[in-house]
Parts: sequence; structure tokens; C-alpha cells
Amino acid sequence: MSEPEAGGLDGPTTTGVEARLSALLCYIAWWLSALVFLLIEQQHRGVRFHAAQSLILFGGLSIVIGMLSALSVAMLVVSANAFQVARLLVYLVWIGAVGIWLVLMLRTFKGETWRVPFVGDLASRLVGKDAE
Repeated sequence: MSEPEAGGLDGPTTTGVEARLSALLCYIAWWLSALVFLLIEQQHRGVRFHAAQSLILFGGLSIVIGMLSALSVAMLVVSANAFQVARLLVYLVWIGAVGIWLVLMLRTFKGETWRVPFVGDLASRLVGKDAE
């Protein structure tokens, strides 16, 4: 995780929900809640950043987990050992994703805005482009 994003989680939101709670809710259901907040939140840049970061990060991880799961099923044709290795990869990615999710939820609950490397930059560009 890199340095906290400039700005904060204060001020009014389009939804009328406190900004810190809105940012936390962006992570609660991974990319699905992020998509909802990215669509409905129009004025609070901090909440939009959290929504964009969650959408990019957990949307990407969901795709990776889905592809690895499909690969593991395909590995059944090759061998049982190949299947087990592929399933292990799925479990490792899943555990890592849940760990990142918990850290982001905790940091956001504390009112901190943490940028995931690479993903945070993409999220900032997405929010900045929409705000113009």
C-alpha cells in the first residue's frame, strides 16, 4: 500500500450518506457495490476514488479467479495433480484477495484513504476524468 490519498472523507455526498461510510460500502460487496457507488455518487471525489479502486481491483481479481477456476477444471483432463495445482492457485489468489479486502475495509473504516499500487493510479485517473 502506498501513501494516503490527498483529501479526505469529509463533506457532503450525493447519496446523503456520510462519506466515510459510503467509501466503506464501496468495498463491502467487492466490485458490485463499487459499481453502484460509482454510478450514483456524483460529487464526492473521495467516495468515487474508493468506488473506482474497488471496481478495478476486485473486478480484476474476480476475473482472475474465474479464469483460474476454469483452468483448474480443464486440468482434470490432463491429470489429477495438475488439477490440484490449479486449485491451489485459485485458493492462494482468493486468500490474497480477501486479505487485501480486509485491509482496505479496516483502513477505510478508520477514515484513511489508501491507494493500492497501480490500481490507485488508475482509479485516480478514472475519477479525475469523470470530474472534468
